[in-house]
Amino acid sequence: MHRLAAPSSASILLDPSLSVQPPAVEPRIAHGVAAAHCAVFDPKGHAAAGMNFAAQDYLSLAGHPALRAAAATALSHHRLGAPGTAPQLGLTVPALTLEDRVARFVQQPEAVVFPSGAEAIRATLRCTLREGDHLIVDAGAHPAMFDTGIATRATVHRTPPGSVDAVERRLRRLSGQPRQGRLFVAVPAVSAHASVIADLRGLADLCRDYDATLIVDVTHDLGSMAQGGGGVMEIQGCLGRVGIVVGSFAKCFGAAGGFAAFADPELKQALRLTQHGQRQTAALSPVNATVILAAFDLIDSVQGRIRRRRLHSSALRLRNHLMADGIRVMGQPSPLVPIRLPMMTARPRTALMESAGALVTLLMAPAVALHAPRWRVQLMADHSAADIDDLADLIRDVTRVFDRHRPLAPSPAPLAQA
Repeated sequence: MHRLAAPSSASILLDPSLSVQPPAVEPRIAHGVAAAHCAVFDPKGHAAAGMNFAAQDYLSLAGHPALRAAAATALSHHRLGAPGTAPQLGLTVPALTLEDRVARFVQQPEAVVFPSGAEAIRATLRCTLREGDHLIVDAGAHPAMFDTGIATRATVHRTPPGSVDAVERRLRRLSGQPRQGRLFVAVPAVSAHASVIADLRGLADLCRDYDATLIVDVTHDLGSMAQGGGGVMEIQGCLGRVGIVVGSFAKCFGAAGGFAAFADPELKQALRLTQHGQRQTAALSPVNATVILAAFDLIDSVQGRIRRRRLHSSALRLRNHLMADGIRVMGQPSPLVPIRLPMMTARPRTALMESAGALVTLLMAPAVALHAPRWRVQLMADHSAADIDDLADLIRDVTRVFDRHRPLAPSPAPLAQA
């Protein structure tokens, strides 16, 4: 990993007339397996290599030999893609087996799998909500929850991230008003942009008291958190207590795909057969389903527990380093470590980070508030303690370089003598 040549590098980046466009605002293309250390290219072909804290592969399973072998075996028995939509020849034995595995894992009677997590959210909400319903959505939820709620003509109520009190106030107010629609509460177990962990137990109790349905997105915690991989639901003792569970396999299971799990058999029929569900969308590839099943085997094994412990240790180690240095770290421990940045220097800070050998994700408006840009450090089980220490040192160096050049506030004018 390269070290910073400060202050000369910083002076170039801080001078708008001399700075180049930082690579953080351009798409980056991974070369080979996006492991803990990898090479990437921008669209112009410029190469960069270093520590990878931008990939979404929390347990480092995407390149695992067992998943590669599962993919090769599946290709010898199945087409690369699904042969059609779910009602029209699209369902395959691996996909149906995966649905059963998901249902058992999250302790729900039914499950349906999709080509992506976003499609799982959209289809499930389209088949669940109707005009007149009220959907209370956590501000940190996936955009598909907001968009689909509005498209179904349900009334969408936005609450601050992770605020049980705000949800309770809205449920109390809506329960006291004359209405015909039903009540739903939709939250991410771990918010993607701030690593806020939801109080699922408290929300489940509220939904029971107010006869509301709790919808939880477990994309960023299922498989990667808790001793058995059950995520926040397992940690808080809520497995089987959530009305509808949705999520993506892409972050932790080594292949693209999504799912919804629930208790209502009529919802499964609606997802299978109606135009709002899987009727007009290609089914999950049997190859992807086979790979995800192999990932489940690893996640359920001793190796999965070891990888989760290593991932959790890395998250705590990085947070402790940064907080000791006075750096503003957001949220609670998870595979994501968001770090707030000053609005005016977020891009040059990211360019300097990447030039020194660390790939991170820069989140800016409209993904987050205009005044609150941040790095989202995405940890993997294969990151070593030395990788975490090097990243913490580099973040500290970048912060000091830019803070050293921060303009001082003008001194107040002296008060006139009476």
